[in-house]
Amino acid sequence: MVMIYLKAGLNMLELKPEDWLLAIDIGGTTVKYAYWQNRQLAGKGRFETPETWTALLLALLKLKQEAPHPIMGVAISLPGSVDTVAGKITGTSAVEYLNGFEIKATLKEAFDVPVTIQNDANCAALAEAWLGNAAGTTSSVLMIIGTGIGGSIVQDGHIWTGHDQFGGEFGYMVMTGQDDTLSELASPVKMANRYNRLTGSPQPVDAHVVFDRSAKGDEVARQCLDEMYHWLSVAAYNLIVSVNPDRLLLGGGISSREDVLFHVKQRVSDLLHRHGAAAIETEIMSCQFQNDANLVGAVYQFLTEVPATAIKDEKGSKK
Repeated sequence: MVMIYLKAGLNMLELKPEDWLLAIDIGGTTVKYAYWQNRQLAGKGRFETPETWTALLLALLKLKQEAPHPIMGVAISLPGSVDTVAGKITGTSAVEYLNGFEIKATLKEAFDVPVTIQNDANCAALAEAWLGNAAGTTSSVLMIIGTGIGGSIVQDGHIWTGHDQFGGEFGYMVMTGQDDTLSELASPVKMANRYNRLTGSPQPVDAHVVFDRSAKGDEVARQCLDEMYHWLSVAAYNLIVSVNPDRLLLGGGISSREDVLFHVKQRVSDLLHRHGAAAIETEIMSCQFQNDANLVGAVYQFLTEVPATAIKDEKGSKK
């Protein structure tokens, strides 16, 4: 099991004002990127995830070429079970051509600078524990609500990755007697699919449209949202009574909506009271960084993984 430490006193690489990092968040449909300089993200952008590795590599190398300043390292967030030591994704991933591929070593050779990789949910947790809404806590649980449901557990200063790097894969939890998983029941994508199926709409709509239609009085939309809220709340309740963290954070695209946070908090509170666990004081909050969380967390991974000597060696080799 790999421990990712967050506590003070960690030997973190200190960047100078002239040092720039390229941060990349590779997702199933979109690649986001930004340049980290002077403790902030600059030059943020995105493009559709290419269908082949060759096309992705060319797109990433273009980011280095177009950088406003020489890049001294690359920090990457990836979907799937990431083995940071072996430098590859194990198991499955939303980007199939990256499965089992030694992406870290390949990119280090291509970029000719240090490269780090980390799971996307772990990156979000690192960002929140470092500079976000979990900073200063002893323990926190992050639940990412996206195409599926992922997450991460931070306890006593480290991310709990588990024996097989599978810790935090909350979407695999079986929630019903019919073997329905949390991702199948509670992801916004699945919720929108249910709405489209129930309405028989000739033109499928996404989750944002379902939210809008519910607000305008669409009863089917309201029912679909109610079901999603139910399963998200049951999962949050189960995580709270199992881990009892200081805070449970909701991340992902819809987590910035105040109505999502309101419904989950209210329903979890009801569950805690009904089941005799009202004394639990775990706070439920949204992530601070939202869509930038994976980029910020990838930077943290780089700063704590790459020793200063590696940066000096890289600079020295280019003189």
